Amino acid sequence: VKQQQLPRAYDLFRRLVASRSPPALAACSELLDSLCVRAMSLEAASVLGSMHAAAYPLSSKLCCQVIAALLRSNQLNKAFAIFEAHLERAGGADASVQSLASPEWNVEHVLARLTKALSTAMKGQQAHRVYTTARAAGLCTNYATYALPALTLACVDAGMLSQAISVCDDARQALLPLDTFTASVLLSALAKKRLAPHVTSLLAEVSARRLACDAPSLLLAFHSLIELTPPPLDEVVKALTLLALACKAASSALAAATADRSAGGGGGSTAR
Repeated sequence: VKQQQLPRAYDLFRRLVASRSPPALAACSELLDSLCVRAMSLEAASVLGSMHAAAYPLSSKLCCQVIAALLRSNQLNKAFAIFEAHLERAGGADASVQSLASPEWNVEHVLARLTKALSTAMKGQQAHRVYTTARAAGLCTNYATYALPALTLACVDAGMLSQAISVCDDARQALLPLDTFTASVLLSALAKKRLAPHVTSLLAEVSARRLACDAPSLLLAFHSLIELTPPPLDEVVKALTLLALACKAASSALAAATADRSAGGGGGSTAR
């Protein structure tokens, strides 16, 4: 490793492991660190696995190094597998890692990156597990890095509406309000499930913040409320008013786009 002959060092490591005589903990840690730096993420993951099999004590730093390297090489599933095996139950009985805290590594940054990557890939269940673990450990000092809108969308896509609502509550408390697209998607999902209290609450927020939710989501919200017995008339009127505004805005945008195309076509004809 010191001579920067990583392939040979890794090959020697594998032969020692195969002979059931793994190198000392310090040597394994140094090899793992070098492999991560050199973007040899799969080999680093293999070293971590061998260290665990040899009953060497693992740390959150070692695991985060490997997760970060795997994320850089687009090995998302393997990165989550490291989290699941070693970090999700850190500090628990028979856990391989005693604590998520590490003075040597920014664990929060790695968990935020993993949450964001999983959310972007629409792996809602996995992303929420990482986020929940980080939150429980007090590692959400900067909620913005966890890409909560993307996490909300991933939870909705996975059918995890209660979790999506909880994530939105966290975002509001962190002064990270819903954006228009996320609000529209969440409103549609809540309306389809006939979750009237959450629909009315979200409609109130949409109205107060003048979010331009799309017409389909507002139409679903309107139908979910009007079908209640008795229907909450104030909320129904609010949904209908927002729907009318959305339709008007969509109509105006369509008219403007049509005018632009016509003007462009006319200009072309004149030129010819």
